[in-house]
Amino acid sequence: IETFQRASVIIPNADLLSSAVTNWTHKDRHGRIAVAVGVAYGSDTELVREILLAVAQEHEQVLKWPEPFVLFRDFGASSLDFELRCFTGDVLFRLRIASDLRFAIDARFRETGVEIPFPQRVVHMADAAASAAVPTAADPLRSGADDD
Repeated sequence: IETFQRASVIIPNADLLSSAVTNWTHKDRHGRIAVAVGVAYGSDTELVREILLAVAQEHEQVLKWPEPFVLFRDFGASSLDFELRCFTGDVLFRLRIASDLRFAIDARFRETGVEIPFPQRVVHMADAAASAAVPTAADPLRSGADDD
């Protein structure tokens, strides 16, 4: 089997007979493209949907039917998570098409002020002076234990 990177993969006959093999172009070259994107909390979700659909509809290699659609996948830890799904007539170009869609989405988001957030964590640091004053059983001098 030749991969998309043009590497040859040799699969023993026993594996071909006992395992599932995915062939992207056996029946035809149609295939689905999925582009995941997260936007900042507080973003206009309808605007996000409109932008994602417009970007897909404007790409010349994205099929008109089945129509592209957008899923609001989840309320993520740092973002509202969406997925643009669309189809192409030639699955061999799916990575390039997905990349084109990402470039276009980024440009539209910048134009309209939709923010793609980065993961954020809030870390609370203990006050060093307060924690130093707390006696522990392992430190008899601090715990107030008598030497008698």
